[in-house]
Amino acid sequence: MAGMFGTSGIRGLYGKEVSCSLAMKVGNAVGKKGGKLVVARDARTTSPILSDALSSGAMLTGADVVDIGFAPTPLLAYAASREKCDAAMITASHNPPEYNGIKLFSRGMEFTREQEAAVEAAMAGRGSAVAWNDAGQKQSKDYAKEYIHFLLSQVDTPSIAGRKPRVLVDAGNAAASNIAPALLRAAGCEVVELYCFEPGKFARNLEPKAETLAEAARLVREKKCDFGVAFDGDGDRAIGIDELGRVLALDVQLSIFCSHFLKKKKGAIISTVEASLCVKETVEAAGGRLSITPVGSLHVARQVKEKNAVFGGEPCGEYVFPSSTPCADGCLAALTLAEIFCTRGKLSALADGVKTYPIERRKYKCAGKSKSAVMASLAKGLSFPGAKLSTVDGLRYDFSDGWLLVRPSGTEPAMRLTCEFKGKKRLDEVVGVAEKAIQALLG
Repeated sequence: MAGMFGTSGIRGLYGKEVSCSLAMKVGNAVGKKGGKLVVARDARTTSPILSDALSSGAMLTGADVVDIGFAPTPLLAYAASREKCDAAMITASHNPPEYNGIKLFSRGMEFTREQEAAVEAAMAGRGSAVAWNDAGQKQSKDYAKEYIHFLLSQVDTPSIAGRKPRVLVDAGNAAASNIAPALLRAAGCEVVELYCFEPGKFARNLEPKAETLAEAARLVREKKCDFGVAFDGDGDRAIGIDELGRVLALDVQLSIFCSHFLKKKKGAIISTVEASLCVKETVEAAGGRLSITPVGSLHVARQVKEKNAVFGGEPCGEYVFPSSTPCADGCLAALTLAEIFCTRGKLSALADGVKTYPIERRKYKCAGKSKSAVMASLAKGLSFPGAKLSTVDGLRYDFSDGWLLVRPSGTEPAMRLTCEFKGKKRLDEVVGVAEKAIQALLG
């Protein structure tokens, strides 16, 4: 079972890497007699099956299951924090519909690597089963209204209600389909819905980015919306679209959030090794301190708590809010975008105010190859004289005028390259050297 968990839980093709048998074993490993486990699922056609299997495994141990049904991941995390117990989310986030997976939480925070290792060790054993009269029971519970009420307490709702922004919501017919429109309406927004009506019938790629949000961008302009927001498959990511129909670059959006929170309170900002130069420069200009972690909202959430940070986020649209549940929350991010618009102004002006540099993000298929072996070879063979090397997560080379990061994907059989320089010529040179080295190893 070793190596089952990636950057964000277990993820793989349904029926192959992820099966009912696996889900049942995970539930059995997490459940314990007399304990509780909160379970939720995304909109995938295979999610109800896996949810039932995982619940059965937990009830075999004598644990009771609190089933909150179809919900985004941050709602599950909130419910787990309220129930003061562990939780399991059935989702493959932004992966294609043939994938599925399991994310585990403890009182609202993702399982640590140590907790995941303990689950793997338990799954390698014989499993647990109590006598018939100690079997765990399942109850259904709805946390949606309570969660919405909680989120509204985290933002400046009077400013939002006073401005009544017109907002396009593109949920991709995924996990945020029900709750995101309801949340923004409760805040006082006028909502235009796109792909919020048929959960499970995914109408676009579930990874929200400029290439997959063309229809949402068009409708923002046509419907004269003040801005738009789009979600990923499980609702822990949110991407903004300005009133001109431009999907915000993820580094720019992160910079806008950092600036917003630093204007409220000075302090530490947490981001990852993938954070761009514009994020660093924005944080420093606003009087903040940028602290870097490995990729993954778990690492960001832990550092936000440990450093008492004012905000934490990744350049993928995942944000952690210190006063909220300690996990990435796309629903609260959407609500914060409304607050930013109503208190700071148009997203287009805010985005144009962030200075950016040429950046490349590439992905290389690594099927059949050991990602760890490829990384070990790169560590020996990829060298840039004068660059400072960090191995916090992958290989990051920092130059006086830019940086390069090569790391194995935690969710796909792939290697990822991110490179940013103040000049395009220098960017192309470094990307060319790194890409050649990667491709030579991948064949």
